[in-house]
Amino acid sequence: MPRFVFGGTTNYGQVAGILMLDSAIPRLPGDPGHAATFDFAVRYEVMRDFPFKDLVEIRGDHIDQVINAAIALQVAGVNFVAADCGLFSPFQKHIADALTIPFIGSALNLVPLVASFLPGHQKIGLITGDTRLLKSPHLEAAGADPDRLVIRGMEKSEEFNKVVINRGQRLDPEAMQAGVLSAAEDLFRSGETIGAVVLECTNLITFRSDIQQQFNVPVFDLVSLIEFFADGYCFRNFASRYLTADRNKR
Repeated sequence: MPRFVFGGTTNYGQVAGILMLDSAIPRLPGDPGHAATFDFAVRYEVMRDFPFKDLVEIRGDHIDQVINAAIALQVAGVNFVAADCGLFSPFQKHIADALTIPFIGSALNLVPLVASFLPGHQKIGLITGDTRLLKSPHLEAAGADPDRLVIRGMEKSEEFNKVVINRGQRLDPEAMQAGVLSAAEDLFRSGETIGAVVLECTNLITFRSDIQQQFNVPVFDLVSLIEFFADGYCFRNFASRYLTADRNKR
């Protein structure tokens, strides 16, 4: 127990700060935009009037709006900040350098990490919201090698396009699930050996377990990264367990 507890913010205990695009689409648990996704407290900040096309066209015209929102989360006392869209990868360094806490911009940053653990003949299946929106610079900024990737998008999913692309207000979870599994099936029909799957789009994470169960591969996403960083701030005292084990030996 610390001798003193210090103030400085209006509330406490929020581990992660999450930047949200200015959208009111339905979100399910699993999506980082749904607070029940996490086993720890999160705080949200909306990037008001930030144009999504800046992420697609990789334009920094309005990046200060993102930085200001991230700083607001930092001031509120979160341990780190994450964005809710994988297309932030080209802006990762710029935003991180403006903060004094870590910034997680994209699940694409998982690609080189996961690839380093796989046998060389295996590839990573990458599922994105729309392959026409994901550009080479998004991959390059994350250090993702295109030769290790098989990429599929959600273009064929009417539900995804209705809700996520066109910002519909009514979501059919079963229809969205079917679209995600269809995109995953396309990956495994590619003729390549898929050793793992990365979900670039955060709206697909709800259905991670469906891919795992059907195709028996590990699946990673932005929530994986958020939980990884949260674990880095989790205090674990192993000393008592070690001492107990040591006494048992005797």
